[in-house]
Amino acid sequence: MRCERLLIALREVLSQALALGGSTLRDFRDAHGSAGEFQASARVYGREGQPCLQCRTPVRRVVQAQRSTFFCPLCQTR
Repeated sequence: MRCERLLIALREVLSQALALGGSTLRDFRDAHGSAGEFQASARVYGREGQPCLQCRTPVRRVVQAQRSTFFCPLCQTR
């Protein structure tokens, strides 16, 4: 049951990302020179220390192998 819900959610997110042209976090452009718009849908990315939009807990950031991961420690548990 959890796998089925995850699959449905993944398909929805990927469809939204494709419809919005992907995410442009720095300098990505598509073949027509357009930037993606999906990054505006991010609920925690780049929001370290700001309140989670769902529970108001401060968003945390961890760095692993020179990559940042942003998450809400209350909403996004193991």
